[in-house]
Amino acid sequence: MSVRPWLILSIGLNLFLAASLYVATRPFEESLPPAPPPIDLSAYVRTNVVVRHENFTWPQVESTNYVDFVKNLRAIACPEQTIRDIIASEVGRSYAHRKLTDVTYPNYEWWRSDPDPEAEHIAAAKLQSLELERHELLTSILGPGWDLETKEAIAARGGITLTGPVLGEISAKSRRAALDVIAAAQLKIEAYLEQRRLAGSPLDPMQMVRLREEPLVTLASILTQEEYDEYVLRYSPAAQQLREQVRGMNLSATQFSGLYNALFSVLGQPVYFYNGTDSALLKQQQQLQTQAEAVIKETVGAQFYAAFQLSQDPLYRSAQAVAQQLNVPASAVQPIYQINRATQVELNRIRNDDSLSNDEKVTALAQAQVEQQQSLEQILGPEAFQRWLQMQGRSQ
Repeated sequence: MSVRPWLILSIGLNLFLAASLYVATRPFEESLPPAPPPIDLSAYVRTNVVVRHENFTWPQVESTNYVDFVKNLRAIACPEQTIRDIIASEVGRSYAHRKLTDVTYPNYEWWRSDPDPEAEHIAAAKLQSLELERHELLTSILGPGWDLETKEAIAARGGITLTGPVLGEISAKSRRAALDVIAAAQLKIEAYLEQRRLAGSPLDPMQMVRLREEPLVTLASILTQEEYDEYVLRYSPAAQQLREQVRGMNLSATQFSGLYNALFSVLGQPVYFYNGTDSALLKQQQQLQTQAEAVIKETVGAQFYAAFQLSQDPLYRSAQAVAQQLNVPASAVQPIYQINRATQVELNRIRNDDSLSNDEKVTALAQAQVEQQQSLEQILGPEAFQRWLQMQGRSQ
């Protein structure tokens, strides 16, 4: 067998492998197209843009020193309102804890049926002192005027807003001064409510009236006469009490303000709101109520006074509420009231009739209620009467 052909084949195969290896090992970039010329970015990049390479974290900003804390927040361009919210929240949390730990509350003397008045006074004074301390601390950190929006919110918690006709036009200076007084009074009320809650004691309506009347004296020297009159008619306890008394009489603004001015000396006395059992105070309250009724009768006239007396009857107010809930005409209020009143008289007569046995009383009471429902159905109509029955079922 000849070796020559195999030698030629072997040499050819080696040349092929060598060529393949050369192609495979050439640098990759030699196979790429030439790179484009560099782009001049100066025409596209804004040179006044500063890029922060540091990522701030909360531990870098937070500080146990409130002054440093504020500086750190301002250093990262934190909005002032956000700074106030953060600091006020931090300080408020601290003082909320102190109110629980630094105050000796009357209910600590658990063996007493009634809380010690002196202990109540001391606790209330301490709560007020802590609130004043909190406010002074925040003023020293954030500067004067930090709490203007906060004071508006505090006043709103008590239902008071310096907006709308007249009060919405108060000058900026008077507004700030008025909000100082109103917010301080509201915080005092809230401190009293908290003290009574923690002591487990009921509220004293007379004390609540005193606290709500207290800012009126100072506001009289801040507001104009028109502004003060508007404030008093909207927010004073006496005006609120009068609105409740004349509910359903539909007085005009002129009639209401005239009646308020006539009754202010009576309704402005805290004992008018007494809710206790002291015989002497109850006697004073009765005298004031009699005096108030005489003033109302003289001021609004016999017709309005008759409506006023009617509006004080719980059965009449109930008839008004029923008519409103059932969306029936106002003309139905009087007939509903008369039916309910006559039914109440009959029910009381049956209960007090000693000649009837218990079974006879049950039967008579049921019959009286059936007659009441038949009369109401005639007044209300079938649809409204069915809604009334549903209302009665939910209330039982």
